[in-house]
Amino acid sequence: MKASGKDAVIKVLSEEWPLTARQLHSRLQRQHSVSTSYQATHKLLKQMLTEGILEKKGKAYSIRVSWVESQQKNAEQLTKAVKQQTPEVNLESLKEGQSLTVNCKGIPETGWFLIDKILPAPNPEKKPGIALWRFCYSIVGLESKHLEGLKKAMKKNKWIVFIEEKNAVDKMFAETLKSYGFKEFHFGVKCATPLSDKMVLGDFISEITYPSWFRKVWAIQNRLPKKIIQFNLAKHFLLMREIQPNITITITKNKQQANEYRKEYLKGK
Repeated sequence: MKASGKDAVIKVLSEEWPLTARQLHSRLQRQHSVSTSYQATHKLLKQMLTEGILEKKGKAYSIRVSWVESQQKNAEQLTKAVKQQTPEVNLESLKEGQSLTVNCKGIPETGWFLIDKILPAPNPEKKPGIALWRFCYSIVGLESKHLEGLKKAMKKNKWIVFIEEKNAVDKMFAETLKSYGFKEFHFGVKCATPLSDKMVLGDFISEITYPSWFRKVWAIQNRLPKKIIQFNLAKHFLLMREIQPNITITITKNKQQANEYRKEYLKGK
């Protein structure tokens, strides 16, 4: 009998149990078009007993409850691992000129990666970090563990933020970030590309690339309100947490280029 015969046996016994070997064989032939002999079915049942999948009382077989529980636990662990998969990123292992790319799903996942890996990146010379953003980032939608992580990360490095936009909403978000440790904000500075922002710390340059449609929605959200009172927090929460664009973060170790960014944006600082 083919290996898939195990699945057929489990299927039959999950619908009706206990069953004798002959009853199982009859149902396998009738319901699953199994054409192998009774001897092959009996051999498979003995194998499944040995493997702990089935149990036998008298002449009747049924699925072992402990096996079902273990399968459920394994499935839950796999689902959790897939949903929460975070690539292992060790920036200290990057050599000069090397890059690595991380794909994030949505703003909360992206925000946590920035907080966990980018903001506290290795910076032995304690040079200021530079954030080159089109819009000011928001903490709306982040969980309490993220916010605590943000406070800790900001104690390690000084960050100066340059933002292309110069509107009430971006300035409001900047004031919030200041309360978490960001030191300086400069608005109306041409510093980002249509689709990506950059963050520079030590020898590392991180480029955060967003889908075009998400950047457009983000622009409308921040530019439309003329006064803060007109800002729709519910829609902002939807944008930041419920909508989940695919966001790519590429980190490159390039000391010369990082120094060029500092030279360009930290003149006189």
